[in-house]
Amino acid sequence: MLLGLALAGPAASANELTVNVSDNQGQPARNVVVVATPKAPVSAPARSPTMVEMDQVDRQFAPYVLAIQTGTRVLFSNNDSVAHQVYSFSPPKRFELALYHGKPREPVLFDKPGIVTVGCNIHDNMIGYLYITESPWFGTTASDGVWKARDIPAGEYELQVWTPLLPPHEWLQTQSVVVGETSARASFKLKRGLRPEPVPIKDKRVRDY
Repeated sequence: MLLGLALAGPAASANELTVNVSDNQGQPARNVVVVATPKAPVSAPARSPTMVEMDQVDRQFAPYVLAIQTGTRVLFSNNDSVAHQVYSFSPPKRFELALYHGKPREPVLFDKPGIVTVGCNIHDNMIGYLYITESPWFGTTASDGVWKARDIPAGEYELQVWTPLLPPHEWLQTQSVVVGETSARASFKLKRGLRPEPVPIKDKRVRDY
């Protein structure tokens, strides 16, 4: 899906969009991806090469869910006490990093939108997710279940929320919101309770390879 983003000419008025996400009990839902996609061309910030980091600590990926824009490079650092071998078989990006500790030689470029599941060939309990979007307005909710987009141009947007902690057929929920001359708000209530996130393993007595 291509976005109609106007990168030149006078900018439209820009405001703030606040999105609240809760579970089926009304409790804040954290680490939920939120993406705002304009339904008509708007002035978007200029894109420049970006690199972000997904670390490995206590035999888990940190952060557990990472939202990025297409064209972003991700450095899969390993600050754990053991070596890891990171890989993905997901269609948007298939890759494998040989067993390593510290920082790999090169970051991985994610140039196609979609959802990428990453794991470790050595530790089956390790799992992380990358959500790659073409929209420049995206992020994940904080511990209070809130995500904010600042300096977002006025217009109508499709909001999408996604989390791997729901059954696959309920992963994605959408709604429309209009950002006008004042700040806009939207709320999502997920259809059911979220599964727990993977638990870090801090016990150094656990056998490693």
